[in-house]
Amino acid sequence: MLTKRRLSLNIFLIFFTECLIYFWAFWTTKTEFIFDKCARNSGRASSAIILLVLLMIGFYGLGKIFNDIKKRETFQSLMILFSINHLIHFFFVFNNFQSHSLNLKISENLHGFLTFISIISIPIIILGFKKLNIFIYTVIILYLFNASYFILKTFHSKITMEHPAYHNQFGILIISLSLVYILYRILREISQYYTKTST
Repeated sequence: MLTKRRLSLNIFLIFFTECLIYFWAFWTTKTEFIFDKCARNSGRASSAIILLVLLMIGFYGLGKIFNDIKKRETFQSLMILFSINHLIHFFFVFNNFQSHSLNLKISENLHGFLTFISIISIPIIILGFKKLNIFIYTVIILYLFNASYFILKTFHSKITMEHPAYHNQFGILIISLSLVYILYRILREISQYYTKTST
C-alpha cells in the first residue's frame, strides 16, 4: 500500500528507476541521444503512474477515496510520485534540448509550461486537504484531464505513417479508456449526491 509511511521508500524507488533509465541509455545509446532516450522512458514511467491514479479514481471515485484514510494516502502518494517523476522527466527533456543546441522557450510551449507547474504544485496542495469539497474535486479532475491530454498529445506526436509506434497507439487507447472510466464515475457520484440531497 502506498501510504505516507512508505512514501520515502517509494520516492527512493522512483529515483532508483530513473537512475537505471539513465545508465541504460548511457550504455546503449550514442552520446547525443542519451537524454532523448531518458526523456522518452521517464515519460513512460510518468504515464504508468498517472494511469494508476486514473484507474483508482475510476474504480473508487474521489468521494470514497477521501473518506478512507488509507485510500486517500495512497492517492496522495501516487500524485506526489507522479510529480517527482515528472520533475526528473523535465530534467531529461531540458538536457535533451541543450544537447541538440535547442532552446526550450516558454512562449512557444505555454501549455506545457503551465501543465508542468500544475504537476509540481497541485499534488502538494492536495496534501493539505483531508476532506473533499467541490473546489478540490474540480481541481483534481481538471488537473488529471489536462495532464492526460498532454500525455496523449505527446504519444500522438510520435505516430507517423512511416513509424506507426504501436506502443504509443496502445498508450493512447488505455489512457483514453481510463478517462472515459473516470467520466462514468463522476456521473455516478453526481447522481448519488443529488439522490441524497433530494431525500
